[in-house]
Formats: sequence, structure tokens, C-alpha cells
Amino acid sequence: MKEKLRDQYDSLYTAQDDVFGGGQPVEAVCQIKNYIDSGRVLDIGGGEGRNALYLAERGFRVSVNDLSKVGLDKIKLIAKEKGFTIDTRVADVTEDTIEGEYEVILLTFVLHHMDKLEAVKVIKEAQKHTVIGGINVIETFVNKGGLYERNKVTGRFYPCQKEIEELYKDWDIKELSIKEIMTMARNKEGKPMKNHAVSLLAQKSR
Repeated sequence: MKEKLRDQYDSLYTAQDDVFGGGQPVEAVCQIKNYIDSGRVLDIGGGEGRNALYLAERGFRVSVNDLSKVGLDKIKLIAKEKGFTIDTRVADVTEDTIEGEYEVILLTFVLHHMDKLEAVKVIKEAQKHTVIGGINVIETFVNKGGLYERNKVTGRFYPCQKEIEELYKDWDIKELSIKEIMTMARNKEGKPMKNHAVSLLAQKSR
């Protein structure tokens, strides 16, 4: 992903606190404890850390990769204040490879910044570095809604539900849903756009 995107998020995280979800984790991350209660977590594109901090507070050993140093600095500060450590690294996941193996890998609302080939490559790389019995959480915008309509000519990754299911056909899909959500993007009238998003929690079976 590009310098323009990095600068965009640096600016956003500088101007506001808890930009996404009011600092609360996505629902699928809250469900991880039903399947696994410890281990290493890699949060790819973790932003200001709403998911990373939630899991670190529950005893997971968490690492976060993101383009935005501003977002990562916020994570480190909050973690220090709470008395635990989160490893952070400024990285472009479309160019850098994953190192090590993890019990949990998160890709929440980052894939739509990639084209399809990049996104599929990142997902497969995440799968490869997940241990047997480990969890992947995917949350991403799909091909229905204002955000998709505005960006469909760009070639970015806006899959249908079946595409996500196909990517995880050899895994045990524990949670899968699609719902319409509000986005940060605005239309020509200045109103927030809505778009459908898929939420998947899958466990590696072999």
C-alpha cells in the first residue's frame, strides 16, 4: 500500500482518538475466546489497536503491523499505561512477508485497500502462518453498498461472501455473517456511506 494511504491514516489518527468503533473490538474478535484462550496474535493493519488491546488485556501475546506509525505509537502508549506490552512494526503487508507462526491472525477492514491479487496473497500468507487449531478473523467490505459502487472501477478487493468461503473451504468456519454498516467515507452530499461487510471466524483444521 502506498504513501498516500499512510499519510491519510497518520493524519486521521492525529486528529482523532478511537477513530474506528469507538475503540471497541469487532464482534468476531470477541468470539475468539470461545475457541482459543491463549497464544500469539498478529493483527495486520491494526490501526490504533482496538482489537490488539482487547486481546492483550485477555492474556494473548500480541503483535501489530500497520502503515501508520501514529496509530502504532498510540497502541504502545495505551499498552504501557495498562501495564502490558504489544509489539508493533511499521510495515506494508502487501510487500512484507509474515514471520513466525500464530494462534490468531486478524485482518479487519484492511483488505479493501488492496487489489484482488494482493488481498488473496495476504490471506493465503496468513493461513500459512497460522498453527493447526489456530484462528483467522476476516472482516472486510463486500460488493454491495455505496463504498463499493464508488471504488469498483479501482480494482480493489470487494469480494462476495462465496469468495471468502472458498478461500477458507479447507478450514472449519465457525462464524460467518454479512451486515450493512456505516463507513468513514462520505457521499457527494457529505453523508456517511453505508456498505455491507462480511465477518468470518475460521479455525485451521489441517
